Amino acid sequence: MKKIITLAILLTTFVSNSQCSAPSNVNLINNIAFLNTVELSWTENGTATSWEIAVVPDFNVGSIIPTTGWIAATSNPFIITGIPSSFDCYAFFVRSACSSTDVSSWTGASSLGCSIAAYNWFLTLSNDNFVTNLENNKLQIYPNPAKNIIQIKNNSEIEKITIFDYLGKEILTQTQNINEVIVENLSKGIYLIEIHSENEKVYKKFIKE
Repeated sequence: MKKIITLAILLTTFVSNSQCSAPSNVNLINNIAFLNTVELSWTENGTATSWEIAVVPDFNVGSIIPTTGWIAATSNPFIITGIPSSFDCYAFFVRSACSSTDVSSWTGASSLGCSIAAYNWFLTLSNDNFVTNLENNKLQIYPNPAKNIIQIKNNSEIEKITIFDYLGKEILTQTQNINEVIVENLSKGIYLIEIHSENEKVYKKFIKE
């Protein structure tokens, strides 16, 4: 009997300046053990009839979406074949191609086998924030959106903060004076701040104006 592995999907949209609407509601069913295939479906939120798909094996925070080698799709759902079984974690990114020069932001989905850091990252960018210990969710960052400085307030002592851009690249790590973070040199866009406090990790999304 074929073993069908259903992967847990976490969605996030990466922002671009395109007027082309990004897809949403990406779903996939993977049969790695036998057919090495992935079937993807998504909701088209505009008028696009073609899409680009990027597959990132062993995805983690800091992994980069490839700039070449995308798979061109002209149907929805779409089946990808030849997925190697050597990795437990895959991330799949879909974007709409409204024309040869106008593409949407990427919408991402990660598999269940990805790391906790990747899981938290996808979940945070899909929502406003995520806390590994919900009972201690007393942390605040402000202002948000921010132009120059972010203030961090927490009931527990903060040990370290790390800022990632919307592609998961580490931008800044701070271990001193961490109740105040200078962000004036960051480009405008969406960022993820990871805050270490005792045995807790808190992830929050903020916007740089």
